[in-house]
Amino acid sequence: MKYKLLKISFIAFSILIAGCDAKANTDETRTALETVEERLKEMLPDSVKLVSVNKTDMSGYFEVRFEGIEPLYVSEDGEYLISGDIYQITKDGLVNRSDARKDYQRISTLQGLDEGEFITFAPRNIKHNIYVFTDVDCGYCRQFHSQIDGYLELGIKVNYLAFPRAGVDSDSYRKITSAWCSSNPSKALTQLKLGSEIDLQLCDGNPVERHYKMGTAMGVQGTPSIITNKGKIIPGYLPPKDLLNQLNSNS
Repeated sequence: MKYKLLKISFIAFSILIAGCDAKANTDETRTALETVEERLKEMLPDSVKLVSVNKTDMSGYFEVRFEGIEPLYVSEDGEYLISGDIYQITKDGLVNRSDARKDYQRISTLQGLDEGEFITFAPRNIKHNIYVFTDVDCGYCRQFHSQIDGYLELGIKVNYLAFPRAGVDSDSYRKITSAWCSSNPSKALTQLKLGSEIDLQLCDGNPVERHYKMGTAMGVQGTPSIITNKGKIIPGYLPPKDLLNQLNSNS
């Protein structure tokens, strides 16, 4: 109940200030950023990694990113850490600015990765480029992959990232890591999705654990989870034509 009250209060406060212009990056702002970082590092246990503290377009509040946790907000004096959505009043109604920010962060992160980290299935003519967090033991992931030719025929490029739902010490983790470490990752992943076994290979430098943590931080809760080229999450399996319709409507 306290969380709900805090969230509602924050939304109301955000509406009042959403029209303010962002302040210039003055010495005062830099000092506030440093103060917040210091206070958070003093407070946080060693198991929680502070990734960044950044300005927002809300006067008096910074965005805080922790490894494996969706962004939170902190007051510039470092006194209040707030979880909740930010809404802006427009003539068309309330706009969820938090969602737009999360979308931007997701696609910026994914586009910043080396393409060699993905297991990719690409059509000749690309109309849409999607990122799919997948698990080789997930029934709907297998159903998705069984129709990979259908997605390709519609011009949908599929970039797979690993997301073993059982965690990084699981059998699913070892299986999907073996696909990424294979000399032919696309073939190995397809074999696993068909229920076949492949040789166990746990190579150094594989991206599976990194993908898993990245997906968790992005809000991935199940598989398959599809990220569009706008950074929006489409949770769950969709047949090729249904996915195309959704991608077209979001473009």
